[in-house]
Amino acid sequence: MTSHRPHGETAAEAYLATLHACGIRHVFANSGTDFAPLIEGLVRMQAEGRPAPEFITVPHENVAMAMAQGYSKITGQASCVMVHVNVGTANAVMGVMNAARDNVPVLLAAGRTPLTETGHAGSRDVLIHWAQENFDQAGIVRENVKWEYELRAGQPVATLVARALDIALSEPQGPVYLQLPREVLGDEVVNVGPMPRRPLGALAAVPAPAAIEEAAAMIAKAQMPLIIAGRSGRSAAAFHALGDLALEHALPVVQGLVSSIASSNPMYLGFATQEILAMADLIVVLDAPVPWVPHNMRPDRETKLIHIAHDPHFSTYPMRGFECDLAVAGDPGAAIDMLRVALRDALRERQPAVDSRRARIAELRTRILARRAAIIEQAKSSAPIYPALVAHALNQVKDRDAIISDELGVPQPFLDLEEPNCFLSGSSGGLGVGLGQALGAKIAARERQVITCCGDGSYMFGLPTAAHYVARAEKLPTLTIIMNNSMWYAVRRATLGMYPDGMAAKANKLPIVDLTPSPDYEKIVETCGGYGEKVEDPAKLVDAIARGLQKVADGTAVTLNVATRARE
Repeated sequence: MTSHRPHGETAAEAYLATLHACGIRHVFANSGTDFAPLIEGLVRMQAEGRPAPEFITVPHENVAMAMAQGYSKITGQASCVMVHVNVGTANAVMGVMNAARDNVPVLLAAGRTPLTETGHAGSRDVLIHWAQENFDQAGIVRENVKWEYELRAGQPVATLVARALDIALSEPQGPVYLQLPREVLGDEVVNVGPMPRRPLGALAAVPAPAAIEEAAAMIAKAQMPLIIAGRSGRSAAAFHALGDLALEHALPVVQGLVSSIASSNPMYLGFATQEILAMADLIVVLDAPVPWVPHNMRPDRETKLIHIAHDPHFSTYPMRGFECDLAVAGDPGAAIDMLRVALRDALRERQPAVDSRRARIAELRTRILARRAAIIEQAKSSAPIYPALVAHALNQVKDRDAIISDELGVPQPFLDLEEPNCFLSGSSGGLGVGLGQALGAKIAARERQVITCCGDGSYMFGLPTAAHYVARAEKLPTLTIIMNNSMWYAVRRATLGMYPDGMAAKANKLPIVDLTPSPDYEKIVETCGGYGEKVEDPAKLVDAIARGLQKVADGTAVTLNVATRARE
């Protein structure tokens, strides 16, 4: 048999070298026949001592995309996933949707089935190569990526990879897609292009000083301004800066799907409620695409509204009708710092009003904490277990900097979160991200506790066999807590919310909602060398979680199947 080995460096090797030069240390991969040049290149580079990223074998693309998102959310860096041609791309689409709505910089690379029947080392040589050709493979993901392209013969590999990562890392961040045809990867590289010598991505734009001055003047005039913090807390600096801003100027804060301020901060009021929105005469919406759900609650019509974000109109959302009196474009972290300084001058003559507001916030926070305590007290003796009690148990035994990857699991308002990047969630609704996201977070922060809290339906969507396999193979022990209420609770809630007096509200069992008989979820992890346990008694919950965390510390993945009630 004639060897197809090129005499020089292949495009596949140039691609791998460029990824490493761009800071990509891990590639979450699900391979196929298109990976042959990459596998050959990896072996050659390892034998010759040339640096290349570590490829982590992930048995399903949904888990790979979730791992990439968890890694990027914790590190603040770009991540890379590689999948098999059009079919792998199709499996990854839900993860791409999640990454797009969560603004996560993921480079999704996909092979392209060979286009030639002869003439190249990578030309078609198995039957599937004809069936897997698309007229437009990138069309599968085009609506949900910032940029897509296909590497062509003779093009500079390094230039293209750096361009992809530049776009992914520039605000608003998001996923990009690069197709890599097998023939091009297997041929000798013609033009590598210059390796990047600078940090990738554009520096985020700073809000216009005049806009910040106007915002500060509006806040200073308000009797009860309120901050709705969205995703600014992903930056550790912004997390701490927002806490300082709120404390210094007595600005109450509620948050969204990301923890943006410490739970113990006297200005933290949990999540938005109608009571909180109604008391505000000015609201600063800080990087929150959906600050409230108008169907359920809304501020007073006279309330002034300021929206601050990289893209304050969230132009990638086809329909979004939130009004504003002032839209400020720019980095939310920079805006926090600028507002803190501007408000010192604007509020210098209004200290009595600030002190009065601080007292009102303290009273409201006391009432909120008392309501929370009452719910916990009631839950201590109730079975099935209240999800709020799971949060309370976690507060007692988890580390201060433990990372919680949540997917329709534990109610965030009951968690004590004191450090940035301790709570990972999602906003697109593509289920199955929780398990993989936790594994990616564990790679990024191996020294920290990582805990997944998910519903039973979300656990099944998360492809647990694939996820637990990766945990075992890569030595990534985490604790998974399944909040098992034996139903699609989100579907039940939506149905009863839309038809509170309908026939479904009177039915004993709803169609397309019930998930009984419930599997023995705790046994699935045991097939991958882990430990599983079922918890039904609320009195045994704290000990079970503590026992699980100890096993995780000893290197064993743990799953707790917790029988919970619906959150009504």
